[in-house]
Amino acid sequence: MDHLVFFAALAAGITSYLTFFRGEHHMYGPRYVLIAILTLATHLIAQQYFFQVNNQVAALRTLYLARDAFRQLLKLHQKHGDFLRIGSNDLSIAHPKAVQAIYGPGSKCRKSEFYDLTQPMVSLHSTRDNALHSKRRRLWSTAFGDRNLRDYEERMVQYRALLVKAIEDSDDRPIDVTKWVSLYSFDFMGDLAFGHSFGMLESSKEHYAIELLKAGLGPLGFKLPVWLLRLVFAIPGAAKDWWGFIEYSTSQLDKRIQTKAQTKDIMGNLLKPLNGQSPTGFDRALLEGESQLIIVAGGDTTSTALATIFRYLAQYPHHVRLLRAEIDPLLRTEVGNYMDTDLINLKHLNAVINEAMRLFPPVPTSLPRLTPPEGLDIAGTFIPGNTVIFSPPFVLGRSPEAYSDPNEFIPERWYSQPELIRDRSCFAPFSLGPYGCVGRPLALLNIRTTVSRIIADYDIRPTPVESLMAYDERMTEHFTFEPPELQLCFAKRRRL
Repeated sequence: MDHLVFFAALAAGITSYLTFFRGEHHMYGPRYVLIAILTLATHLIAQQYFFQVNNQVAALRTLYLARDAFRQLLKLHQKHGDFLRIGSNDLSIAHPKAVQAIYGPGSKCRKSEFYDLTQPMVSLHSTRDNALHSKRRRLWSTAFGDRNLRDYEERMVQYRALLVKAIEDSDDRPIDVTKWVSLYSFDFMGDLAFGHSFGMLESSKEHYAIELLKAGLGPLGFKLPVWLLRLVFAIPGAAKDWWGFIEYSTSQLDKRIQTKAQTKDIMGNLLKPLNGQSPTGFDRALLEGESQLIIVAGGDTTSTALATIFRYLAQYPHHVRLLRAEIDPLLRTEVGNYMDTDLINLKHLNAVINEAMRLFPPVPTSLPRLTPPEGLDIAGTFIPGNTVIFSPPFVLGRSPEAYSDPNEFIPERWYSQPELIRDRSCFAPFSLGPYGCVGRPLALLNIRTTVSRIIADYDIRPTPVESLMAYDERMTEHFTFEPPELQLCFAKRRRL
């Protein structure tokens, strides 16, 4: 019922907007709006999709309302091929060669208007200004340099200890892994953004700001057109959760700036160019956007990867044995952790991470780009200029053109069985090129050290009532994946 009320209000807003405030890019009048609203309601109730095939490109006439566009795109690409039209000027391309062509270092593609959604706030992730992006990228790259990574590794130890304590206290009883790795990831990223955690590991529950964030990101899961998303965010009350999170993060940024502390965190590195001065104007807008980026990008992606890895280790315990064969000979710290410098080159550990991210990549569906004015050729198919295109990582991760047995969890494909990878160039869980995820080194460090710490001391098994396949089936998305509950049991490792 709440959804119906929401969409009824949304429909009224759409009608008003298109009738009274539309610019030249809105070419349809109120009659079309009524038809669109009825179609929208039909899709909401029946979740039916209508499409037609047009030459080499399948035409999809729908809005995704089930928050599982990644799953629907997989089905549609399997039926209609690598090039799928999902809008009047939008293409989803699932050919393995598309990834390098769209996102690679030499690509001429630009970010689409989707990234303007948060204006006037901007960040490294959202800016479409190449000069600004290059400038901020250099600053962020310094923040994720080797020296700073070692500092961050020390800071995460206290939060990992609380995560391990929760696992130990569960004492072989079911524990929601998705919940706890989320508390862990967001607490740590809160520390790196604001100089303090959200206190969620201590309280065993989500901080209200993270609840606001997750609820506020919800509309992105519907894959609505950018103009419609802007309208949703502009309707009073329709995006109250998102604006509530913005208000919270802004207040915390103020406190972090006022401390003027030389704290070894990401925000401290971003504040250095100001030389102790309070940011104003555009500098202020940048820091607001980037404080939120630290939380969203660092918390969501890492927690999803950790939950997915433990989901597969519970299903295939022989991989735990292979991981232990790698890590058991290594030295551990006084509190039981491994140093990432000792883990970074372990073949099976990195393969497990790669395989989990292949099957459930951090951003499953869309990093939209605009083709250059002269157009773009992808695997012999010409895409006209100024077309919005993307290559969905979830679909490519399960593509038989790229992988043998694409739906199977086989970490060995990444080192001892390379014949199971047919086209490695399309594997890009952190994207590629100048717009690739600058936080990739920290994310992988966190995942390696956390997985190693836990499997070194605990056996993992699924609960009798938990279907591991249900984890896959109940997965949803907003911009990143939103994993469902995952009940697993952790028992103290029995050493022979």
